[in-house]
Formats: sequence, C-alpha cells, structure tokens
Amino acid sequence: MPRGFGFWLWWFTFPYLHWLWRYWYLPWWTWIYGYPWPYTLPKEQEIALLEDQKRLLEEALSDISKRLEELRGK
Repeated sequence: MPRGFGFWLWWFTFPYLHWLWRYWYLPWWTWIYGYPWPYTLPKEQEIALLEDQKRLLEEALSDISKRLEELRGK
C-alpha cells in the first residue's frame, strides 16, 4: 500500500478505480461480440495491409529456408 494511502481511502476509492484504466484495459469477454470500438478499417485498406504482412512473412520464411539450406550444406 502506498505511504499515506490508508485503509479507509482504499475502501472508499476502490469502486471507482476502474475509471483509471477503463480506456486501455479490455477484458477478454469484450472481444466475444466483435471489436470493442465501432470503427474498423475499410475493406480495401485491410486487404492492402494483410497483403503487405503476407509479403513480409514470405520474405522472412524464404530467408530462413536459405539459411537452413546453407547450414545443411556445410
């Protein structure tokens, strides 16, 4: 317990402490019904982002494959 923050102050402030972290703390059950915020990316932008991510992953995988072939060849 922080210094000077006695028992009674905790007792009275505990019901309202969720106000401090409600903007960044999202429990697991908020994702069951979809995103906790109403705005999502447009479909075209999401497709472009996913294609870029796919390209980056394929490049990383090819680098790993090349390195494995180098190590096995030695």
